Amino acid sequence: ETDVFVVDLGFLNETQVTPLGTLRSGRELLMSKATDADVTVAGIALAMADWHQSAKFEGRTGKATVSVEGGAKRQVEPGGAKVYPRTDPVAIGLIVSPDHQRCLLGRSHKYPAGMYTCLSGFVDICESVEEAFKREAFEEAGVRIHSVSLVASQPWPIGRAGSCELMLACKAVAHSEHIKVNPKEIEDARWFTRAEVGQMLQQQHPQGLFVPPRFAIANKLITDFVSPGKVQYAQFGTGSLHRAPFLATLAAGFLVGLAFARLRSHL
Repeated sequence: ETDVFVVDLGFLNETQVTPLGTLRSGRELLMSKATDADVTVAGIALAMADWHQSAKFEGRTGKATVSVEGGAKRQVEPGGAKVYPRTDPVAIGLIVSPDHQRCLLGRSHKYPAGMYTCLSGFVDICESVEEAFKREAFEEAGVRIHSVSLVASQPWPIGRAGSCELMLACKAVAHSEHIKVNPKEIEDARWFTRAEVGQMLQQQHPQGLFVPPRFAIANKLITDFVSPGKVQYAQFGTGSLHRAPFLATLAAGFLVGLAFARLRSHL
């Protein structure tokens, strides 16, 4: 095992940081050929550093907090209530057509050009994961679904709301292939055959379309559609997150030699 410490260089500008190494956003790292271990360390570092920036004051009283327990928590001074890292639950899932021959993928205008992925959305208060996914599918693409089942989960440190997300992966079947895209939610959604999705996984689609990288749980859901039964969800995490318990003691000042925390604004 190796002890890992993180340094948050967010107080420096890019000119000062660049000599220390190459700046990459979390998404750029995920799309690269980085190892599972590198993605794990950088992901936890980025999520924790971002949380420390947003949790400097306790939400109910407005009192200042300080880092405690090696950066795993924050606490109101002196010796008051503790504040814990935030995780937002997200329902994400693969929807198949009524005949199970096509799957529905969509894209946001914020995604890289050509990238399509599974529909997803935050789980609301007092809402089950299954209910959340049904609601999101209808809100985003006008698709009504049934037979929703949970298959796996994955921590996602570069969440769209600026905090770590817990991706709760589902599978579902559409009542019909009717689509009505809500432009306020997503840019596009369409049905893809297994052959098309296979090309997207290999980045060989004639239109240059592709899916999220192998670290994303969406990639596993899509791969499972193309090759049923070959994905082992029980062994799946973000890179080697589940195989790196020592990273839970990351110190609160942050980032592994590179200024990933500085890149919050680039995500």
